[in-house]
Amino acid sequence: MIRYRLYAGTAPGPKYQEKGWDCQDCSKIFTFDDTQIAVLADGHGSGNCFRSEHGARIACEAAIKMTWLYRVFEDRSKNVQRFSDSGIESFKYAIAKEWRLSVREDWIKRASRTHKLGDGEVRYAAVKEKFLDRYNSEDKNIVERYLYTAYGTTLLLAVSIENQVLLLQIGDGTCVVLRRDGTFCCPIPVDENNYLNVVVSICEEDADLKMRHAIIDCDEDSPQAPVAIFMTSDGVDDCFPVFENDKHLYGLCSVIIENILENGFEATEKEMTKDLLPGLTEKGSKDDISMCYLVTEDMDALREALEASKTND
Repeated sequence: MIRYRLYAGTAPGPKYQEKGWDCQDCSKIFTFDDTQIAVLADGHGSGNCFRSEHGARIACEAAIKMTWLYRVFEDRSKNVQRFSDSGIESFKYAIAKEWRLSVREDWIKRASRTHKLGDGEVRYAAVKEKFLDRYNSEDKNIVERYLYTAYGTTLLLAVSIENQVLLLQIGDGTCVVLRRDGTFCCPIPVDENNYLNVVVSICEEDADLKMRHAIIDCDEDSPQAPVAIFMTSDGVDDCFPVFENDKHLYGLCSVIIENILENGFEATEKEMTKDLLPGLTEKGSKDDISMCYLVTEDMDALREALEASKTND
């Protein structure tokens, strides 16, 4: 069993701070029993998604809650916890359903506090007329159909159990894995429907069917076992050129791992939160950014993998 150190960090981007908008990203970590969870969500910047910062928070909370309640690792054959195919598909549905239920509750709760939709909400001024009509419609069916768009967000989740890691995603962002043999990879299948400013969202009715996933075995003797898993929102990805973007991210992950090996987890995480993430967005994408990681606590294995990665280059 690989035991990971978890980290989650989020930094607001200058382009939204200048508008007076709240940070639309959210990232969280959670541990129970032998299960470790890291999750991030990137609320959409579209004016129509005027509550996406709340949608991102709700998405992270829904993912953690459903992992804790649902126990997606139902296959316990040979007394070893493993993710089951049917369990994963049901898990996706449970996350999407929980998100929609929580969003609807939030919409109703906010409506009860004010006489007018959008009061005190800075981003409401950016909503297009077509969606203003939908959000303010007297037809409850129209409001019910479209209110979820206001909270639109992506989601990227990692769940580590006894001997496997489940990676799950909807929308953009990237998951980078460093394996014991020193090879980097991005294991989650690519969704070609994410391009430019078009992003698949958890607010879509069939969101569970659009979630992609990958399962990684964590047998400590396997050269494919992950010693480090990094998840980034597109605000981090966009700090680097589109051409061979993954290789630039591999380099960033290598720098972080080197810092961990030299200075330890606590010092590295303080530097990431205080300097690295704010510096990336300030000099790069100007977007809200988030990063999570699961990094093995076995420093020898981590060092060997990093050294091997330099040879592979």
